[in-house]
Amino acid sequence: MKKLFTNTIFIQSNLERLSTILKSPQNLSKWVPDINSVSPKDDYFLISRSSSALNNFEKISVTSQDNSIIYTSTGGRLEYELHFDLTNKDDRTLVEQTLLVDETLTKLPLTLLAPIAKHAFHENLSSLERLIAIS
Repeated sequence: MKKLFTNTIFIQSNLERLSTILKSPQNLSKWVPDINSVSPKDDYFLISRSSSALNNFEKISVTSQDNSIIYTSTGGRLEYELHFDLTNKDDRTLVEQTLLVDETLTKLPLTLLAPIAKHAFHENLSSLERLIAIS
């Protein structure tokens, strides 16, 4: 797996609350604007996105260990792992979001895709921060 980028953000929330939200992909449509629907299946979630998204459909499975939550996406044009590493800092939580891809599974130009994806994923983190602030 190749690391494409890492985004970081401080969110005014305790680690446990943030972890609970991230471990529940059914909440994704609340903070990822291009998601149309999230359907729970046996051991994954089926995600439907708007037609302008890179992955219109994908399967997301969620694993967690200690203070790390990993989304593994399969079935789309870009298969990836999205790692959320959480660190408690006083009354805030530092979120380090890292996108990893297997270069052998994609024909997409990753050097061109990386800055666009980094920006889009950071926007989603900002939406997560706003969601937590109002809830």
